[in-house]
Amino acid sequence: MKRAFFLILGIVVSVGCFAWSLQGTNSAQLKAGFSGANYWTLPIMLLLLFGFYWLKTLRWQALLAPVAPLTFRQLFSPMLIGFAANNLLPAHLGEFIRVFVVRKQYGVPASTVLSTVVLERIFDVLAILALFGVGLLFTDDLPDDYRNGAMILGALAGGVVLSVVVYLIWTDVFLRFVAWCFSLLPFLPAKLTNGILDMLRKGADGLAALRSGKAVLFIVVTSLVQWLLNGMIAYVALKAFHIDVTLATGLIVTGVTAFGVTIPSTPGYFGVIQMCFQVSMKSQQIEPDPSLVLGASVYYQMSMYIPVTMLGLYFAQQLGLSFKDLQRVADGDKTPPESDANAPSGTQAGE
Repeated sequence: MKRAFFLILGIVVSVGCFAWSLQGTNSAQLKAGFSGANYWTLPIMLLLLFGFYWLKTLRWQALLAPVAPLTFRQLFSPMLIGFAANNLLPAHLGEFIRVFVVRKQYGVPASTVLSTVVLERIFDVLAILALFGVGLLFTDDLPDDYRNGAMILGALAGGVVLSVVVYLIWTDVFLRFVAWCFSLLPFLPAKLTNGILDMLRKGADGLAALRSGKAVLFIVVTSLVQWLLNGMIAYVALKAFHIDVTLATGLIVTGVTAFGVTIPSTPGYFGVIQMCFQVSMKSQQIEPDPSLVLGASVYYQMSMYIPVTMLGLYFAQQLGLSFKDLQRVADGDKTPPESDANAPSGTQAGE
């Protein structure tokens, strides 16, 4: 019942977003836009996309290194499997599948892997906000609500970072504080609160990378560069449809899209990405043909959706995982018991 509810909600949101993105468009102009688009840009976009996932994997490797010295090759396939699952399954369940694959293949505790995934998201938010701010800096006449919204997001991101710092340096104090907060919520099941506290204790191991200044610098730089590459993909997609924009616009589109896809929608974020592109253009008082913007958003989305999904499914098949297996993990076996972590089905970490 719960799964059906979220599926229906996602469809309703995606359809609503897509309907909104159609405002001011017409089929003739859209068809002309696709006919006249410069598809020689596709190899450039695919190269940028590979760079994006290459850097994401290197960053994940650095986050895991203190507790699980896995190689780039060992982590690249779980990374792609997880993102392919995000394209096929609702509610960003690909993150849990990525955790499952690494735990199953290399015996790394699920809580440790999950903590590095959470850290990835924190650094992603910070990098996206930083580049979004750069985009705003080089954009004239931006409405005040967008600037105010960016400031609020920045404050929230700062709060998250402060919490992580406290968790990292004063782990016991942080855990006592979380336990005290739970004591104020007696209606929460004890199994849930104890499970969260246990996960936080074990997950502290996954934060070990942040105790190295060199590792932190590497993680920050790779986070910024990978999202710069994503902004370049958006920029190239818009230019392919002959829309006169700057790289700053691509960074703003990336920022709006990155936060837009967090709302419930269909797998692959269809409709939401189209709305984010249109919102980004209107927010900067740029007035290209909405039909061209719609075409560019579809080009941008499919240039990433198809190769990532195909590669992810290929890697899953190589590991003996079918689509049904991915669904099973997402439905009930998101973080399998640590007891089977001692008997991984693949090569041990570090080999």
